[in-house]
Order: sequence, then C-alpha cells, then structure tokens
Amino acid sequence: MNKPFHGQKLTLLAMSVLAALTMPVYAAEEAVNTRDVVVTATRTEQEIKETPSAVEVITREDLDKIGANNLADALKMATSINVGSPAMAGSDVTVRGMSTRHTLIMVNGKRLVSEGSYSTANSYELERINMENVERIEIVRGPVSSLYGSDALGGVINIITRKPEKEQFTFSLSPQRYTDKSSIGSDNYAMRYDTGKSGKWSWIISADRTETDAYENADNTTKNQFGRRENLNMEGTYDLAGDQYLDVSVNLLREDLNGRSTETSGALRNDDYVNTRDQYSLGFRGKTSNGDYQIRTYYGEHDKTNKGFLLADGSLADFDVSKRKTWTLEGHVSTQIGDRHLLTTGGEYRTEKYRGTRIGTNDKVFDITYGNLTKQGSQADIDYSAFYVQDEWLVNDRLLIIPSVRYDDSNKFSGSASPKVGMTYKMNDHYRLKLNVGKGFKAPTLDDMYMEMTKIMGGMTVHVTGNPDLKPEKSTSYELGIEGEKGATFGKLTYFVNDVTDLISTKTKVSFIPGVGMRADSTYLNEDKADIDGVEFEIGRHLSDKITLKMNYTYLDATGTSGQRLEGRAKQQGTVQLHYDDSKENGISAVLWNEWKKDYLYSSSSKINKTYALWNISVNKKWNDNFSSYVGVENIFNKKDIELNLLGAILQAGMTFKL
Repeated sequence: MNKPFHGQKLTLLAMSVLAALTMPVYAAEEAVNTRDVVVTATRTEQEIKETPSAVEVITREDLDKIGANNLADALKMATSINVGSPAMAGSDVTVRGMSTRHTLIMVNGKRLVSEGSYSTANSYELERINMENVERIEIVRGPVSSLYGSDALGGVINIITRKPEKEQFTFSLSPQRYTDKSSIGSDNYAMRYDTGKSGKWSWIISADRTETDAYENADNTTKNQFGRRENLNMEGTYDLAGDQYLDVSVNLLREDLNGRSTETSGALRNDDYVNTRDQYSLGFRGKTSNGDYQIRTYYGEHDKTNKGFLLADGSLADFDVSKRKTWTLEGHVSTQIGDRHLLTTGGEYRTEKYRGTRIGTNDKVFDITYGNLTKQGSQADIDYSAFYVQDEWLVNDRLLIIPSVRYDDSNKFSGSASPKVGMTYKMNDHYRLKLNVGKGFKAPTLDDMYMEMTKIMGGMTVHVTGNPDLKPEKSTSYELGIEGEKGATFGKLTYFVNDVTDLISTKTKVSFIPGVGMRADSTYLNEDKADIDGVEFEIGRHLSDKITLKMNYTYLDATGTSGQRLEGRAKQQGTVQLHYDDSKENGISAVLWNEWKKDYLYSSSSKINKTYALWNISVNKKWNDNFSSYVGVENIFNKKDIELNLLGAILQAGMTFKL
C-alpha cells in the first residue's frame, strides 16, 4: 500500500551517509588476501573463526582448480547451496532452501540492476558473472537483512574482484563440449590487463565473451538460450595520498541470445533476446589513525528487447521491451569505542525506475511498434531508504556478541525493522559455539506489484497480473552451530530454522478458450508461508601435505502453508571432495568430487522425487609463471535427466597465458 515518503527520513539518511566523510572506520569493504578473513558478514574485516555467521569463502585458487567460468560453476561445491538449470530460464540458486529471489547477489558489495520478477530475479546472473577477474566469493548463509535489507532473506553471495598488483596482460580460453554431441557446447574467452600502479592511478581492465551453441530437441526446439554474451569491466583506484583513495568502475554487459520454442498452434518460434546493462560507480575511502571510512554512489541501466519470430515465414509473433534504471548512494563507518566495542553505522538511499510493455500502471503510458505489432507500456518507480547500526562487542577473551538492526522504508510499503544478534563463544582453543537469532524481509518488486504480461509459454497463453497491495515477506530465523579443528581434522555442525510469513506466491486459474487454446491467468498474493528447518554438516581432514578430503551434507525440511514440501529442494544433498595440490611453484592441483541429491522434489503436483549423483574431475597444471592449463569432465558417467536439464557428460579444457 502506498504511503508518503517522509522528508525527515531523507534528511537523516543524508546525515548518516555524509558521516562517512568525518568518522573513522575500522575496515573498508574490499578484498582481503587471505581465505581466513571475510568482510561480507559484518561489513568489517573479521576472521572466519570469529564471525557468528555461517560463512564460506571460495578463493581464486579454488576457482582455478575447478576451471570455473561463471558463478554457476563456482558454487557447485558450496555447502547448502543448490544450483539448478531450468532450461531457458537461466539458472537458479537456493541457499538453505530459500528460493533464488531470496538471495542477494552483489559485486564488491554493490547490488546489480537486473531482472526483478517473481520467476526471473537472479536467474540470469549466475551465467553473466565471469570468473576471470574475481579474487574470491564470500557466501553468508541465512538472513542478513540487518545489514543489507531486502533480498537478503536467504543469504548473500558477494563477488569480490581482483585488485591491481603489477603490470600484466592475461588471456584465457576455455571450450566446453558434450561428449556425445561434440559439436555442441560453449566457448569462453577472457582477457585482463593490470596496469599496476602508474603514478597515482592503478587500473584493471577485463573483458570476456561466451558463445553458446543451441542444444536442440527432436522437434527443433532448444533446451537452452544460445548465442553471445560479452562483458567489459574497468576498475581503477586513484591514490589521493594520506591513505585516501578514489575508486572508479565501469561495467558493461551485452547479450544477443536466442531460444526456439513452440507456439500454442504448434508452430516453431525463435525468440531473440537482446540485453544491455551499463553500470557506473564512484567511491571514496580512506584511513585515519584508528580506522577507515567509505562512501560511494553507483548507477545502472538495464535494457531488454525480446522479439519472437515464426520460423516458417519469419513474421513477428510477439515482442516486449523494458528499461530499468537504479541509482544508489550509500556509506558506512565503524568506530572503535574503547577496547571492547566496534560500532558500525551506515545508510543507503536507492531509487528504481522500470519502464516497459510488461508494466500496467497507466503512468507515462507509451505505444511502441515493431513490424505490424503495436504494444502499450507504462512506468513504475520506487524509492528506498535505510539506516543500520551494529556493535561488535568483545565481552571477554572467549565471548563475542554482535547485535545489529536495520530500518528500511519506501514510498510503496510500510517501514520494516530487521534486528539480529549473533554470538561466538570459544569453548576452548579448538572449539567454538555460534548462535544467531534475527528477522529478515523481502520487499515486493515493481514487477510483483505492477506486472501486466501476456506471453506464449510451452504452448500455453500465460497472463500474469501484479498486485500493488503486496506486503513485504518477513522471516524469523534461528541458528546454532559448533565448529572446530584439531590436528589435521576440521568440521562444523549447524542447525537452522527460517520461518517465513506473507510469502508471495501466485494464484493461477487454467482454462480453455475456443480459438485460442489453453490459458493460465495468474496474480500475486501474500498468502503463503514457509517453514524451513535443516542441519548442515561439514568435515574435512588433511590426509597428507598434498591431499585433503572434504565432505558437506545438508538435511532440509522445507514445507509450505499446508505442510506440503516445497518444490525445487532436496531433502538431503551434499558433496564429497578429494583435493590434491603438490604445492610446487610449477605444479599440479586437482579435485575429484561427487555431488548428490536425495528426494529432490521436481514436481509437487505429480509427486515426482529425484535421487541422483554426479561425478566430476578437474586437473590444473601450472607449466611456468606465464602459462597454465586445465582439463576436466563434468558428469563423468553421462547422467541424463531431461526434466532436470542434465544433458550428459561435458568435457572442459582451458589455458591461460600471461605476458
């Protein structure tokens, strides 16, 4: 429900953000060159052993070892994360059983301007984010709304890019092919130029291109979107002297993709997806005698044009266009108070405008024509503001307590407070007890509130109507874990609960219309809830100085309003990983891993459960300081399941040159 956006709140926001220019901060949100430290869980540098949150770090070495090209590749061995590939809808990622749209994906702590609908939020980002310029990926499992607000209901995935080191040019290529369809796969090309420090400036310029082939069905439709995707990234730092820095970034995405499907009449149709995204960022950070500070602003535009052509005669069957614009101003500071407290305060102001043919607000109405088709569109916009505070209280040498709370407000929905408290208790030198209790929320998107879409999907006419009276989804979470290491063995056991209310879902009515065919009419409602409980178990042992065995396991009990299991989740899942690294300057590293799922609920209406296991291997060889290569096989034993989009074994190879 709409309400006035209070001027005094904007004033307080501006004051809290501008405070970043005058108050000292304990640590800036940037890459840290050790796998033992994270910045995402608290917005400050903190050892993994100390932070109460359930965190995982995927390092540059990990990415190289498995030959990860994109974010979907990088997450496949992560604990309590399921990466799926629902055919032409990109990829989905569930963290602890929460859906894709409940995961906040960031790059260097910044949100992406992207699709925002109920079914497509985050779905394409896992393939869009290339790993060539990534230093590490930090994952926080469980709600983090107390620091990041909306979208962090399930967790946060923060991709942290490399920082300039020395002048160097890097080029890599990595083809992938299905073993029984050797002409089908993808090719990934990437380059990176690190200028090192040249005068006051240091830059990294990176670019990548992925070309994907069509995987065709027997009827000439395709299981995937195919075509070309390109990224260009420029990130620079200017040394202002006195431990003060100016950060600049430009990130450009271009996609020209296609997918073939079937019209209601049975005619073949080719959909052309042309997407562009431009993002710009400017930030200021610096250090003082007892800390550092940061303030930044970033802007993004995302344009999509989707045209559908009948293959028989090339005529235009349908089209849609959209343009999203977001602008964000944010800052945070952390002040050391005595020996026992580190106080972090921050604020954020964000705007979003969405103009397109799938919005039905009757605001700024426009007509657009392609070929012989004319469509009407309109515009929607939303403003957000937020304030948060966090205290890292070192009670004594054994006990750390971190309370935090964030208040989010908007001109489209009522304000929401998200409190959280975390605790780490050192039982002895080897074992730690960790506890988290908090609340989270997920605001309805402009798509959820104002969508007006009619589209042919799978031979059916689908009509989706938004709901402007939607309320934010809310959650209450509890988490208790014990972790430790002794000798060559390390492990962690965590029990978690996440109860979600006012969950947004769709109410659908299917009917047959003479002359048209089957039609599904859907609208969004706050009528569902979810109770998601589970246990995570991680254990590993260094078998020698070269070989490490790891295992992670998750048991998940995810149910909805009437106690039914939620689709797209496995009751049990995990990985078993055998890592080898000879630790030589020009050496070999390898990983053999099994990823498995038991009772994966593919369809609740048909009560279809899937149980399967995939074996994978990757071997990386560093030949000298300037050349390395890898080979690998994903899904070694050629497991196929059309419903899960498992299409068989994939042979992967790659090489990297440095000049």
